[in-house]
Amino acid sequence: MSLGCPCVPVLAELQDKATSAETKVLEMGTTVEGLQWDSAKLRKREGRLNRHLAEALEQVAPASPAVAPASPTVATVSPASPKLLPGSEGRRADANEMQMSNMAGRKAQESQKEMKLLLDMYKSAPKEQRDKVQLMAAERKSKAEAEELRGRARELEERERRESKKLADEEALRRLRHAEEQIEHLQRKLAATKQEEEALLSEMDVTGQAFEDMQEQNLRLLQQLREKDDANFKLMSERIKANQIHKLLREEKDELAEQVLALKAQVDAQLLVVQKLEEKERGLQSSLAAVEKELALRSQALELNKRKAVEAAQLAEDLRAQGEHVQARLRELQACAAENRAAKDKEALSLKRAQEELSRLRRKLEKQRKVEVYADADQILQEEIKEYRARLTCPCCNARKKDAVLTKCFHVFCFECVKSRYDTRQRKCPKCNAAFGAHDFHRVYIS
Repeated sequence: MSLGCPCVPVLAELQDKATSAETKVLEMGTTVEGLQWDSAKLRKREGRLNRHLAEALEQVAPASPAVAPASPTVATVSPASPKLLPGSEGRRADANEMQMSNMAGRKAQESQKEMKLLLDMYKSAPKEQRDKVQLMAAERKSKAEAEELRGRARELEERERRESKKLADEEALRRLRHAEEQIEHLQRKLAATKQEEEALLSEMDVTGQAFEDMQEQNLRLLQQLREKDDANFKLMSERIKANQIHKLLREEKDELAEQVLALKAQVDAQLLVVQKLEEKERGLQSSLAAVEKELALRSQALELNKRKAVEAAQLAEDLRAQGEHVQARLRELQACAAENRAAKDKEALSLKRAQEELSRLRRKLEKQRKVEVYADADQILQEEIKEYRARLTCPCCNARKKDAVLTKCFHVFCFECVKSRYDTRQRKCPKCNAAFGAHDFHRVYIS
C-alpha cells in the first residue's frame, strides 16, 4: 500500500530554483572576474600616465636653469606686447586647471573616507561580499593613485608657474604649451578613466545588489527546502509507523491463523483419539466377556492345581529327604576322593624321589665305570670336576652359573635365563613346566 506525497513537485520546483540561483551566482562570479580584469586594465593605464608625466617632468626640468637669467627682462616687458599675451592666457588656464585639480583632490579625499567606512562596514560580510569590497577597494586605490598623479601634475604646474616667471624665451613658452597639451591629454585620459571607473562602480553596485538579492532568494529557498524536508520526514516517519503497525497486524493475523489451524488439528486428533477409545472400549468389552469366561475356566484349573500342589508338596518332601541322603553320600565320596588325591600325590612324590634316586645311582654307576675305565686318579678327578661344573652351570644356556632358584619346584637356573623367561611371558620351569610368578624366583649364593 503506497502513500502519495504531495510535496514532491514542490521539492522539484525548489530544486530547479536552487539550480537557477547557482547559475546566476556563477554569472555574477564571471561578471566580477570581468570587473577585476577591467580594474587591471585601468591600473595599466595609470602606469602609462605615470610614465608620460615622468617624461614631461624630464623634458621640463632641463629647461629651468637655462631660462633663469632671463627673468629680469620678462618683468620689463609691457603687458601689451603680442608675444607675452599667450603666456598670460596660459597662466590663467593653468590657474583654472589648478583649481579644478584641487577640487578633484578634495573629492578624492572624500571618496577615500567613504571607502574606509565601506571597508569597516564590510569586514564582517561573507566571502562574496568581501571579494566585491576588495574590488571596490582596488578601484578606490586606483582613484587615489590618479589623485596622486593629479597632485604631481599640480606640482608640475606650480613648477611651471615658477619657471614661467623666470622664462621669457619663446622656446620655453613652446615647451610649456607642449607640456600643457600633454597635461590636457593626460587629463582627458584621466577623465575617461574616471568615467570607466564610475561605470564599473555602478555595474559593481548593480551586480552586488543582484548578488544580495540572489542570496536572500537562496536563503528563502533553503528555508522552504528545510520546511519541505521536515514535512517529508514527518510524512515518512508516519508512513514507516503505519507500515510497522500493518506488519505487526499481519504477523498477529498469521499467528492467529496458525493457532486456528493448530486447534483444528488438535480437534481432529482428539476426534481420532475418541474414535480409537470407542473402538478400544468395544474391544475391551468383548475381551472382558472372554476374560470372564477364561476366569471361570482358570478357577476350575486353580482348584485342580491346588490339588496337584498338595501332591507336589508331598513329593517335594520325599525328594528333599532323598536329596539329603544323596548329599551325605556325596560328602563321603568327596572325602574318599581327597584321600585318593593325597595318596596319589604321595605316590607321585615317592615316584619322583625314586627317579632322583635312580638318577643318582646311575651317576654312581657311571662314576664306577669311569673308575674302572680310567685307572689314573687325575683323570678321574678331572671327570668329576667336569661333572660338578656341569651340575653348577645353567641347563638352559650352558654358559652361566646357577644362581637362582624357583620356589615352586626348587629347580636351579641362572638368574638371567629365569628373568628373560619371565619378561618374555614364558613363565614355566624349563625342567618340569611348573608355573611361577614374580615372587617365585630368588637368587642363590653358593660361595
